[in-house]
Amino acid sequence: MDVARGLAVIGMFAAHLWPRLELDERVFDGRSAILFATLAGVSLGLMSGGTRPTPPGRRGRVVGGIAIRAGLLVVLGLALQAWNPYLLVILPYYGVMFVLALSVLFASRAVLLGVAALLTVLAPWLASTVPVDAYGDTELSGVGGLATQALLVGAYPALVWTPFLLVGLAAARSDLTRTRTQVTLLVAGTLAAVVGYSARFVPGASSIPWFDPADHEGMPAEIVGSGGVAAAVLGLLLLATSTRRAGPTDGERTGGAAAVVRVVLRPLAATGAQPLTVYTAHVLLTAPLFTVYRLSDPGAGYGLPLGNLVAAVVVTLAYATLWQRFVGRGPLERAVGALSRPWAWSAGTRP
Repeated sequence: MDVARGLAVIGMFAAHLWPRLELDERVFDGRSAILFATLAGVSLGLMSGGTRPTPPGRRGRVVGGIAIRAGLLVVLGLALQAWNPYLLVILPYYGVMFVLALSVLFASRAVLLGVAALLTVLAPWLASTVPVDAYGDTELSGVGGLATQALLVGAYPALVWTPFLLVGLAAARSDLTRTRTQVTLLVAGTLAAVVGYSARFVPGASSIPWFDPADHEGMPAEIVGSGGVAAAVLGLLLLATSTRRAGPTDGERTGGAAAVVRVVLRPLAATGAQPLTVYTAHVLLTAPLFTVYRLSDPGAGYGLPLGNLVAAVVVTLAYATLWQRFVGRGPLERAVGALSRPWAWSAGTRP
């Protein structure tokens, strides 16, 4: 899980910083954020009991904690967006997605996947009916306009992206430690990716927006294709890093190759263990860099000179590895965890 999150975070670094004259699509564009959204769904599933959902009498605190996290993400995200106008900050939309996911948090896997499939078709259609101005913002005003902007407009429309969280939530209910679950994610994800990205080759597809799998278009083809990539990546990494395999008597044996892979990928896992801290630092630090770069070269393209991306990745991996080794949990992860459990304070226990 942490390796996958680390890969998603580094991919978002590349999407923001990779130098290019035009916003031509690269392999990390869109897919990195979608992988992160899928993993957010997995995290929601684990926080709410994993394969054994939290019993009804204890669900209030789980729901309350997630709702508080959602609010914190919205507030932090809006502040970061105000600080760095050069990037599209995804955190406020994540917060809205968390709230939407609460309505089906304890539903069965069949219901979760059914709702995800329904939204894959319905949400893009609803988004296509929203009137927007030349800047891509909704022309609606008031509370309805704000809700529409958050749910259906922009690069990360929450309702359009909720299927990714629901697929991740369903995966968390399926026992991610089982080889069968890992293989299912890899195979089903690969098939979905092939179907989604092949849609552009259907005769007449060029005139049908739904068949467009391009990043941030929010069409069903993109949801299926990029969502499939996220599921396949998660399944592959779980298989590659799992040191547990079922034995002939339902026992376990240790996978030596997997242990080596885990050691090699430890810096990436350390980064994925504190994604909020790393992402926030990235947004904060790149704002002045973008400003200086554009002032020095008014005709500059998108991103920054490649050395900035290389430095960001190296410094992030080194920082995350050292912090995890000597300190432990990331500072923002620690803070959000404490704030989302206020009842722990009154009980006199450590958050």
